[in-house]
Amino acid sequence: MRKKKILFFHFDLQGGGAEKVLINLISHLDKTKYDITVYTVFGVGANLSDIPKDVHFKCLFKRLFKGANTIMKLLPPSMLYRMIVHDKYDIEIGYLETSPTRIISGSNNKKSKKYSWVHVEIEDLNKFLVGFNGKKEAITCYNRLDGIFCVSKTVKQSFIHYFPEINVPINVIYNVNDYDKIYKLSKDPIDIQLDNNCFNICSVGRLTTQKRFDRLIRISAVLKEQGYNFHIYILGDGGDRNMLKFLIDDNKLCNYITLLGYNTNPYKYVSKMDLFICSSIKEGYSTAVSEAVALNVPVLTTDVSGMSEILNNGEYGMIVNNNESALLDGLKKFLDDQTLVSRYKEAIRQSVPPATNALVKEYEKLLDL
Repeated sequence: MRKKKILFFHFDLQGGGAEKVLINLISHLDKTKYDITVYTVFGVGANLSDIPKDVHFKCLFKRLFKGANTIMKLLPPSMLYRMIVHDKYDIEIGYLETSPTRIISGSNNKKSKKYSWVHVEIEDLNKFLVGFNGKKEAITCYNRLDGIFCVSKTVKQSFIHYFPEINVPINVIYNVNDYDKIYKLSKDPIDIQLDNNCFNICSVGRLTTQKRFDRLIRISAVLKEQGYNFHIYILGDGGDRNMLKFLIDDNKLCNYITLLGYNTNPYKYVSKMDLFICSSIKEGYSTAVSEAVALNVPVLTTDVSGMSEILNNGEYGMIVNNNESALLDGLKKFLDDQTLVSRYKEAIRQSVPPATNALVKEYEKLLDL
């Protein structure tokens, strides 16, 4: 039987959630059925080394440079596709909402199925359209596809709200996490000494405005003044690192907050914490939060896309309003009543463990349509 040739087109393979779940997905898809190629605009990123040996990899540029979206928008999607994609595929997937989707929409391969993945809830339409020449072009590009897949119900709802003119099928399919790998890596020892007499908290994500780690720093300053005993460990790197370090130093929080930087194995830290906290202003379907739940660590999160689905409507953690004051009040509740942790842990423990293979089978059904 001939294998189906599948192209996943993405921007890069840096250390974000979308990149990680892409690696998880291609690692688990049945290679006796599918011949998989990952093609990125930039051939860089921490996840590059995790591409399976039986998956082909191509990139347009070897190094990062600014303005790639702007440059690519100077050419129509059909021309970009002809310049970049030279092989014939049965399925072509723009795995990101920006230029990858625009390029795949320009495919001249009449025999291929063409899909796009949407990972984010739309709050600022202009930011969402960064890879397109305006909303009109985006609508045209999406309507050239055979289907659109959103990573959560909230993401789908926001997409339909902003793009009612799009008339191709829009479905929800959740991210694939490699839970066996997560459990195994979580057993590794850590290189920091946790104080068992204080409340240990962690967060994982790129140090960018979207994650709003500055909120954690400001509420930590308040909690310190009120005499609470806690420590927050932040795993990740990014453009906001210097700003966050300044805020920590300026508020004299070095004994309360530690920036651990990027680590290929965050699970060994997360599994040993009392609480996982998400301070994001927006998410799609948080890989980091779903991984924390898989490791039986309760969550405190702002009310962003996907959290009700991951936390089973608040059964496995606390969801608060998306503002600094609510985040502060939520954390104080955990610090004031630490039996909350054990109650959430028990709820997680009694839940049905996530099944990676079952979700991969759902993907394969879509690919075999």
